[in-house]
Amino acid sequence: MFQIETFTYARLASITSRVEKHGDDEKPAVSMRLEIEAPNTLLDVIDPSIRHALYKAVDDQDQLPGVEPATPVLRCNSFDKHALTTAHEGWTLAIDYGIDQQDPMQFGGCKVDKFHVEAKQGGSIVLSFRVGTSDIDADKGGKLLMHNGDDIAITLKAPKKKPEAIDGTTAAFERDHPGASAGEGNGEGDATDLFTQTSSIGGAGPDDDGHDEEGSEGGDPDAGVPPQSVTVETSRPGTRTARGREKTKAALATGLAAAHSESTQAISSASDAAQEHIAAVGAKLEGAES
Repeated sequence: MFQIETFTYARLASITSRVEKHGDDEKPAVSMRLEIEAPNTLLDVIDPSIRHALYKAVDDQDQLPGVEPATPVLRCNSFDKHALTTAHEGWTLAIDYGIDQQDPMQFGGCKVDKFHVEAKQGGSIVLSFRVGTSDIDADKGGKLLMHNGDDIAITLKAPKKKPEAIDGTTAAFERDHPGASAGEGNGEGDATDLFTQTSSIGGAGPDDDGHDEEGSEGGDPDAGVPPQSVTVETSRPGTRTARGREKTKAALATGLAAAHSESTQAISSASDAAQEHIAAVGAKLEGAES
């Protein structure tokens, strides 16, 4: 990918002002043609095969182990320039015009295209390309026009990549954590197992019709007992999750029976105490009448 990441001198061969359409609005824009004279190895950042298509190594040249041979010899002298189809969008052009050590001028959203290569004998090239942008104002435009035809120091960089969106799907989770959904490999169960283990066991409550099982007096004996949690069976029999469900059901049944037994005993004791109190009150009334 073609980039110039450190300041490199280029000739501002021409600059053309124009107007761009942005929807219904018209914005000022400029097109610049820049030329860089450099070794033919610059072609490698565009396409490594271009240099070897235009140049070759010196015949009978000794090859050093691990060192790529230089390619200074043109394969054909019958061409003037070679047009390339390379084009980029969204590049940022910076121009250091060297006045008062100010920050370089920045031109964003550049389109880079119209590449031409002038290949020279000996291994040097002149690479020219067009840079178009609407990120321009009167100050930037004036400074550019002042340097038309001059050598300027430039960088030309690709846009920064946006961070990839996090894939929150179940398939992505299972791909990143193989076996996690079945509780394998790390000794931990799945989310349903953890919910079942941490859920409290509910006590006995009234029947669905709102009446106590025994029909006893004295109000609702099960008032204040938390409702029974509901577990939905979603796993295949015999799996780890299914066995956990069975254990939970057994624990719920045990808790239900224990709570019901305690409630029945409490009701019976209260009833006996009430009968004793009624008998005592009746005895006092009889004594008073006599």
